[in-house]
Amino acid sequence: MEIDPQSFGQTAVYKLLIGCVVPRPIAWVSSVDADGVRNLAPFSYFMAITDDPPTIAFSSSLRGERGAERTKKDTLRNVEATREFVVNVVDDALAEPMNLTSGDY
Repeated sequence: MEIDPQSFGQTAVYKLLIGCVVPRPIAWVSSVDADGVRNLAPFSYFMAITDDPPTIAFSSSLRGERGAERTKKDTLRNVEATREFVVNVVDDALAEPMNLTSGDY
C-alpha cells in the first residue's frame, strides 16, 4: 500500500501515524517557562531510544495544518527556553486527568 501524505490533512496524517503503533505509550511532559509558569501536556510521540545510556524521547509537532501558520506548542517553547523538562509515565489511574491536559489553555 502506498500513501501520499500530501493528499491528507495534517490531522489525518497524525492519526495514521499514531495508529501504526499500538498500544501507544503516552508521555506526560511537565515543563516550566522562563517566568515560572508551569505546563503539563501529553505527547503520543514517545519512545525508548536505548538502554546504554538509558534514553527516552518525545516529539513535539507544531500546531496547525500544513500550509497554514504553524506554531510551537508551549512545552517545546519552554524546553527551548529553560532546557529542562520531566517525562512522566501515565498509568490507568491518571488516564482521565491526563486527557484533561490535552486541551488548549
